[in-house]
Amino acid sequence: MHIPRNVYRKRVRKVQNLMQESEIDALLVLSLENYRYFTGDVRKQPRMLIPSEGDPAPIVFESEREEVERKTGLEAKTYRSLPQMLSSVIGFLNELEKDEPVVAVEMEFSTPAFLIERFRMANPHVEVVDAKQIVGPLRKIKDRYEIELMRKAGKLADFAMEVAVDRLKPGITEMELALEVEYSVRKKGAERLSFPMFVNSGERSLWLHGLATDRTIKDGDVVLIDIGPVYGGYCSDIARTFVVGNATEEQKKARKAYLEMQERALTLIDEKKNEITVLEIERENDEFLKGCGYGGLYVRGFVHGIGLGFEETPFPTIFPEDLRETILEGMTLAVGHPVLSIRDVGGFRLEDTCYVGRRVENLTNFDKDLFEVG
Repeated sequence: MHIPRNVYRKRVRKVQNLMQESEIDALLVLSLENYRYFTGDVRKQPRMLIPSEGDPAPIVFESEREEVERKTGLEAKTYRSLPQMLSSVIGFLNELEKDEPVVAVEMEFSTPAFLIERFRMANPHVEVVDAKQIVGPLRKIKDRYEIELMRKAGKLADFAMEVAVDRLKPGITEMELALEVEYSVRKKGAERLSFPMFVNSGERSLWLHGLATDRTIKDGDVVLIDIGPVYGGYCSDIARTFVVGNATEEQKKARKAYLEMQERALTLIDEKKNEITVLEIERENDEFLKGCGYGGLYVRGFVHGIGLGFEETPFPTIFPEDLRETILEGMTLAVGHPVLSIRDVGGFRLEDTCYVGRRVENLTNFDKDLFEVG
């Protein structure tokens, strides 16, 4: 999908306006997500500086210069060694003509801590602040190009879950299932998965996070599957819980409760967008689960933002202050994130990606009634 270059220029101007309001002199981009958001280019270990006024400057290996400038329309600074790259950054900051420039740096989990520390060591006169305050407000509201890419990612997520259900039978290992799903969805058009696929079977369905192991799936297992295909840089996220064979009445009850909790949250978002906060949704969930007899068996974090990052603003599981974020029209959200973990019964989760438009639009639509498989 072609996105016009002026779209990226507008994004740069918007972040520069926020930088000026916050008295930030420059933004140092270290993550692929933000680099792609502001340029449309894809680069391994991208580096770019955006001043509060003027043009951004990608910083790239010398042999990449021609391609980067052609793709971005920006004049790049080049290096052939790490000291040269640091010199480019230092020279750029000196051009700001500020005794103590304020530089925003991404401080989320996609940025290694050593990069930030090295930057501080090389620039002791610089005040380093978190870039979330200026980038988060932009990326959480999606434009029409982003929504279209996420629709395509959502369709890939539905396809991936179809493949998973088709292969989910006693005798297959978690890793074999994950491998077959990833191969199929990438062949279908996904550029990658945004996180290693969860295939949490048996007692591992109780886990908060997941992966795929060499455990062999057996008849009677609860299996929690979570997949996040990426299309054009944009992530989808879908999770479903199944029982291989026949489910017990307690398993049916728990899964039904989770499904109802998700549907209630989606209704609240639809009816009260631009008013309701993430925290208010969490409180509704707490009360609902207590009424079902599942109080204390669920971890908060039901809603999170999704886009170029598989988790982005609002991001309450990492940034508690994001609980105060209001759900706004224009956001894309994953709804149904944490597991309802019931010992001797199983772990249950249904998660979908949605777009908060004038009405909530589900971007993932795999069958929510399917439970017993294999």
